[in-house]
Amino acid sequence: MPRLHLFEIEDQPWCPRSLRDAATDYLRFAFSVSNPYTAPLPRVIAALKRNGASSVIDMCAGGGGPWKQLLPLLRAELPDVRVTLTDLYPNEEAFRSVGRELGIGYELRSVDATSPPADLTGFRTLFTGFHHFRPAIAKRILDGAVASGEGIAVLEFTERRPLTFMVMLTVPLIVLFTIPFIRPFRWSRILWTYPIPVLPLLAMWDGLVSCARSYTPAEMRGMVTDHDSYDWEIGTDPAPKGPGRVTYLIGTPKR
Repeated sequence: MPRLHLFEIEDQPWCPRSLRDAATDYLRFAFSVSNPYTAPLPRVIAALKRNGASSVIDMCAGGGGPWKQLLPLLRAELPDVRVTLTDLYPNEEAFRSVGRELGIGYELRSVDATSPPADLTGFRTLFTGFHHFRPAIAKRILDGAVASGEGIAVLEFTERRPLTFMVMLTVPLIVLFTIPFIRPFRWSRILWTYPIPVLPLLAMWDGLVSCARSYTPAEMRGMVTDHDSYDWEIGTDPAPKGPGRVTYLIGTPKR
């Protein structure tokens, strides 16, 4: 199917902060259960080594992303690497909690992935964030990394496949059963799930839209054809659990 750039509720400035935070908390919990990004992580580690990077700037980090699962694996190979979480709408409580638990940094100021502040330097990562941007803006993210001489890894577990859309239709039930178990506990998540049952529907809608917005490897490759000063690795890896796949684009400056 063609790519459709529909709107995600979580992206909208009018979305209540407590609802957005609840959605990103749920996404972090989903990462902890499914661990999709452990599949392409060896590729990211190899790119960090090639690039000689000592720091990672994670953009569009939402509620903390998949770092609880990935950081031990990353530090087993690169024990001194530093990770900093950033987002346009930082989930401040989640950033602080993940930062304390994992010993990683975070930015509470709003950070735009298309133009991160000059003082935030390091290998750039986007987990489940690239599809939020229209093609011209997504290309600007890649152009910006190249212009700064930084490595970049884009990783997405959503796809424009019927199977992925079908999985997203089950999300409301998953949200209803899992929200009480997400830590740290927040009453706002309970409010948005049971008395005001918006979160289950938001999570399903945004999940379906994420699939419709997702880029294929071929579309990603078309965004970097003018950057021959970089080595690009683009493709898909099978997810470690279930029938899904993770799409990856990894770029590092040529030696």
